[in-house]
Amino acid sequence: MKLIKALNNNVALVQDEHGQEAVVMGKGVAFAAKPGDPVRKERIEKHFVLNGDRGKKDFDSLLKRITVDDVELASRIIRKGEEYLGYRCNDSILLTLSDHLGMLLERMKEGVHFGTPLEWDIKLIYPKEYQFARKVVAELSENTGYEIPEQEAALIVLHFINANSSGKGMEETMMYTKIIQNILNISKLHYGREFSEEDFDVSRFVTHVRYFVKRQMNRESLQIDESIGAVIAEKCPKDHKCARKISQFLQKTYGWEVSEGEELYLTLHLNRMNLQ
Repeated sequence: MKLIKALNNNVALVQDEHGQEAVVMGKGVAFAAKPGDPVRKERIEKHFVLNGDRGKKDFDSLLKRITVDDVELASRIIRKGEEYLGYRCNDSILLTLSDHLGMLLERMKEGVHFGTPLEWDIKLIYPKEYQFARKVVAELSENTGYEIPEQEAALIVLHFINANSSGKGMEETMMYTKIIQNILNISKLHYGREFSEEDFDVSRFVTHVRYFVKRQMNRESLQIDESIGAVIAEKCPKDHKCARKISQFLQKTYGWEVSEGEELYLTLHLNRMNLQ
């Protein structure tokens, strides 16, 4: 691995052993190094591959808008997030989160705040990511002196969810979250009541819905014995009706053919929430 350009002592653009350009970070990773010098691997803490010419172009463009300090800040947050959440983020998060943090801090200087209409749903659908993002917002507020509202946490969550998904981008992550939001809204309207984010059964239902949506997007489905299905539908008519509404919405809006098995699993999870 050899140095292409030192951005500061702790951040460098390199060419790795596979001939790919990458950003590496670590204490003193580029200290006193010149272009063409080998980079000491033991100093590398994070390694982000820049995918082709587009990745390099995106990174160069990014550095025109933000500081290297923002990139380092994003790297520290990513590292802490991976430890807290227990999963590895894909490399794309370095660019997107650095850009987001740079814009966030600029907005705070100008006193401009905004949230997302998905905030409540993000808090419910991704509770662990939201808890971590709240810690990030609190630390940023303490370290910068800006009063950063908690609503900003929901936007940070989306970056981590996107970086832990199939890698198809933020657009798919937003679509995925919006679908779950719609399913929850249909359920709330059907039963005529709100859900408590602290309710264990609600949390369990949301977890089921997350995996249900993921299966639908991957064109997978659960199957169930027809005789068992008939019993479930008969014993839980109101819940089954709600599941049918969800199924019909998904078919009409996204063209998804929800199997009877999936409908009945939704029925069971709705019944467990005891919303009658």
